[in-house]
Amino acid sequence: MKEKRRFDTAIYGTRAQFIGRKMFVKYIRDPVHGYIGMTDVERRVIDTPVVQRLRGIKQLSVASVVYPGAEHTRFSHSVGAMHVAGMMVDALSRTADISDDERQLIRLAALLHDVGHGPFSHSSEEILVKHRGLNHEELGKLVITKSELADVLRGCGYEPREIVGLGAKARGKRYMRQVISSQFDSDRMDFLVRDSYFTGVEYGKIDISRIVQAMEVVDGSIAVDLKALYALEAFMIARYEMFLAVYYHHAVRAAEIMLHRAMESVHDIIGLTTFGDISEFLELDDSLIMSRLRALGKGERGREVDVERARRMVEMLSGRKLLKPAYQRAVHVSDPFVARLLGEESVRRQNEEEIARRAGISPDMVFVDVPTLASVPLYPREADPMEIQVFSTSGGRRTVSRLSEHSRLVNVMRGYTDVIRVYTFPEHRERVERATSRVFRIQPLSARISM
Repeated sequence: MKEKRRFDTAIYGTRAQFIGRKMFVKYIRDPVHGYIGMTDVERRVIDTPVVQRLRGIKQLSVASVVYPGAEHTRFSHSVGAMHVAGMMVDALSRTADISDDERQLIRLAALLHDVGHGPFSHSSEEILVKHRGLNHEELGKLVITKSELADVLRGCGYEPREIVGLGAKARGKRYMRQVISSQFDSDRMDFLVRDSYFTGVEYGKIDISRIVQAMEVVDGSIAVDLKALYALEAFMIARYEMFLAVYYHHAVRAAEIMLHRAMESVHDIIGLTTFGDISEFLELDDSLIMSRLRALGKGERGREVDVERARRMVEMLSGRKLLKPAYQRAVHVSDPFVARLLGEESVRRQNEEEIARRAGISPDMVFVDVPTLASVPLYPREADPMEIQVFSTSGGRRTVSRLSEHSRLVNVMRGYTDVIRVYTFPEHRERVERATSRVFRIQPLSARISM
């Protein structure tokens, strides 16, 4: 294992010195936010191989098969999230005591929130969770605390675990964590407008500046002034519309399923799940995994079926010969337990096997897809709009309430449906459609779920 590089504070300065350089030392020209400033600390962190690796991981995986412009990466999104986090901190500073040190800490946490993503972003996450028990958040913690990035952070005076846990949370500043993780955090606000821009889909355009400007700290948490109600409603609509138009688009999901099945079939052969330490994980990106998939031979003894399945999926995907949706059903689910089961692999496999049996084909040719899978980057159930805090001011006093108490539109959107699709190869489409219709007509879907 390579010896970690140690940083001399005489060369790189102390934390206090870095904080004193709070003026931006460099700017990035971003097509979404305009000019994004970087502090000296941020510049040093951005220039590490760990962060630069994110240039090799697409934000929307293989969505470019449908939206050719969707070639943007986790790198540009991470820089954008840092910028939005800075905007939020500036707004919150009007009603909360946030030091320059804490402002830098929050911006660093936003910048590094995605360093734990594997190849093709969410597409590999289900596989890593299944075979290694690691999601991108857990991997992110390991990257920040165990890689060379930790040395750079310490060299700038920051303890890596501060970034991971935002240590100020323990001092009662809950709102600091909410800038990084909440219903309208810097991550969501950046990727909605960024994904909208690069896909060319107009639905994700939201007034970030208005929402941020209306934010204050009330009773220790972030709340949004009710005067910005329309901007908040537009934000919720954008989430839903981007889910339908981009994240759960039928052809995007077909491509994702094919890539996922290819990687799942040979995850150990291509090295997706066999990395030893975190430095080996950091060698993985989209191009490496795709090149290994394309280079698959027929010499893997005992794994011929797995290799052939992966090869077929990759060849079809490369030629844009996608799986076809044979069935789609909107399921109104109000029971959270039932909704959670929809994402269970065993439940999906159970339905795939029965549909395949009725269609007279192999279960490997039927794919049940639901929006609660880890490979779907955003789905409506992910955050309950009821939890968004808003406030109104009367006589100098602020009254906190929930968004749903003031927005009929948000209440209507809360009753969304789960969209379930069944995919298959083009030649089996009609048979699978008939079989699925019979299977799902026998009983309500909720009654068919068993473990």
